Amino acid sequence: MVSFIAYAGGGDWRPLRAQYLIHSETATYPEAPTKTDRVVTVVIDGQGAKDLFDMIGPDFHPTCSSEKGDRDRRKKGVECTYTAKLSDPKNTHYRCWIGLNLRTGEGDVRVSC
Repeated sequence: MVSFIAYAGGGDWRPLRAQYLIHSETATYPEAPTKTDRVVTVVIDGQGAKDLFDMIGPDFHPTCSSEKGDRDRRKKGVECTYTAKLSDPKNTHYRCWIGLNLRTGEGDVRVSC
């Protein structure tokens, strides 16, 4: 996991737990980037993901998960999830994906349920 510094509001920078992938197709089943299909997907966990989740509401229905209490929120280029029941104590409840089409500059999240 790589740590970055992120803007949290009020002029304060905060640590960010994130990783990135440059790919074509989806981030779930990535292929090598091509001349016509290049996307960067950044996945954020922990407090940074919670901050984004809180800011991009409301909840999106239907959610990808059928588990009680799980929630999804989406805006163009950003998709966040809240997982109520964790399968591993090392995981976090919040996770966000930010996708950017490197050809057009438009938001482009390519994660599947």
